[in-house]
Amino acid sequence: MIQDLKAGERFQGTFLITDWKEASFRNKPGSYLILTCQDRTGSIGGKVWEMTLQMNHWLQEFDVFELKGQVNEFRGNLELTIEALQPVPEDKIDLTELLQASPVSAAELEKRLKTLIEEVKDPYLSLLIHQILDDPKIGDAYRSCPAARKIHQAYLRGLWEHSVEVAELAAALAAHYPEVNRDLTITGALLHDLGKIDEYKYARGIDVTTEGRLLGHIVIGIQMITREIDMILGFPAELKTKLMHILASHHGRYEWQSPKRPKIMEALLVHYADAMEAELWQFRHAKESYPDSEWSPYLPSMERYLYLT
Repeated sequence: MIQDLKAGERFQGTFLITDWKEASFRNKPGSYLILTCQDRTGSIGGKVWEMTLQMNHWLQEFDVFELKGQVNEFRGNLELTIEALQPVPEDKIDLTELLQASPVSAAELEKRLKTLIEEVKDPYLSLLIHQILDDPKIGDAYRSCPAARKIHQAYLRGLWEHSVEVAELAAALAAHYPEVNRDLTITGALLHDLGKIDEYKYARGIDVTTEGRLLGHIVIGIQMITREIDMILGFPAELKTKLMHILASHHGRYEWQSPKRPKIMEALLVHYADAMEAELWQFRHAKESYPDSEWSPYLPSMERYLYLT
């Protein structure tokens, strides 16, 4: 594992190559490779000084490799000097060893999810949640999918973690406003990002699917939940419309790729809970990543520096 590497040691292991490029030597003819290597414990840079044409072809086709070489220190950071690399066959890849996962355990998330679902008393919304999240295919994807590619919770179980935390925040906010439909708020919060299970692919690193690029998770989620609602006899039309509106407006602003702005209280609560959870996650992540710094680097996603002390 990357977290166990020490300068001066030999290493051999399986890594996900998340980025690579070919660079030219400054003082002699020829090229070398610069790699970014990842496993579930972190990422590290690496260089292949004696590259071959075969390596270049492999890197264009594959992204999980068995690497062997030496761990060195360069400008205060560990770096891999890679002497050999070999693609790992698809049936030998263990995704859980390559992608980071939520720091919140699956058992803890399931417990919190169950508590939220039990709070939903409306029979139609309760049935809808169970129908979706108890489905083996959809439910498993919901519990394993990342929440994003880079910005927040870009790891296994990230969508599950994010959805539960958004629902908990939205439920707490709804308790302050008796006129808010709390059942609708919790349901919308739990399902607001459901479309991400088809927006992202993560068998070999996190990337966006063709469907995700063409439609996006909001449209995909509305399509998915519409199909599920249509299987529930007598599901109230207005309740369906309000739930669809929560999905359509949860990004809040048109410039944030939101088809609609929130026009009901429940949608407004879900939007702010969603934004709050994602941004507070970035604060926590910055504090963990730069424990000895007063300020974070500039974060393009938040368009600011963060004060960390």
